[in-house]
Amino acid sequence: MNIDEIIASLPDMALKTLRDRKANAERVLKKNAQHKDALRLLSATDAELLSRKMAQRIYEAPLWWEPRDPYVPETFGYEQQASDKPVASIFKSATHTGSRKDVYSVRIGDVALAGKFENVKTARGVGSKAWSEVQKG
Repeated sequence: MNIDEIIASLPDMALKTLRDRKANAERVLKKNAQHKDALRLLSATDAELLSRKMAQRIYEAPLWWEPRDPYVPETFGYEQQASDKPVASIFKSATHTGSRKDVYSVRIGDVALAGKFENVKTARGVGSKAWSEVQKG
């Protein structure tokens, strides 16, 4: 299979396969930063991953939130579904334990909100409400 066929098949690939393709391209580029096929594949996999992430955003009025990805430490909120500039974020500050349930924190811009939350869904709601308040002035 040549690089054009691989790139054309990216939208049909499972997420794990897509991440594997990206990792392979990055490995090749570590050895040769000018490798044209690896550069094209890395660009195409990044674009496909971004497209999938945008399509899966969750609307919690008035923000569009990324779905939680266990491989990424933060989840971001955006004003519009197709926006690439986050206005809010949720991050996990500790690991859940039997006695420690509230582990998610929310930031609006660079300002951390008071309190911690047990799950991302609750944190999304709090973040969206806080963003509404910021917008009201």
